[in-house]
Amino acid sequence: MEKILKNLDDTEKTARAFARRLEPPVTVAFTGQLGAGKSTFIKYLCSAMGYDGLVTSPTFSIMNEYRGSVPIYHYDMYRLSGADALYDIGFYDFCDSGVSLVEWSENVADGLCGDIIHVDISYFGEYRKIVIPEIDEL
Repeated sequence: MEKILKNLDDTEKTARAFARRLEPPVTVAFTGQLGAGKSTFIKYLCSAMGYDGLVTSPTFSIMNEYRGSVPIYHYDMYRLSGADALYDIGFYDFCDSGVSLVEWSENVADGLCGDIIHVDISYFGEYRKIVIPEIDEL
């Protein structure tokens, strides 16, 4: 599935449709340039999964846990240099339950576990483009 997101309303609608497709346990592996909108998409995704609190990128804490209709684990792997670091941060303690949302997943791609859905968000002129290869349409 490939879709152009022209505004925040498109982003929110796409995140809500995507949330309905997620069946835990699942890992969602996000890639995309800095500032492309990964954290914004994740904010709407968490809301669609019943979490109504503040969603921030866990750049320094590495993982934030949110409680919605399912447990949500939000990771930022930007500062990690490889999949071996996943043991150190306790990633494998959580990947068999809930929904794991992994920003900068390319840094730890060899260590991701379970059912994995890849989401790439990139700049597309003045808009954003989202690509989810494992899904035909939303």
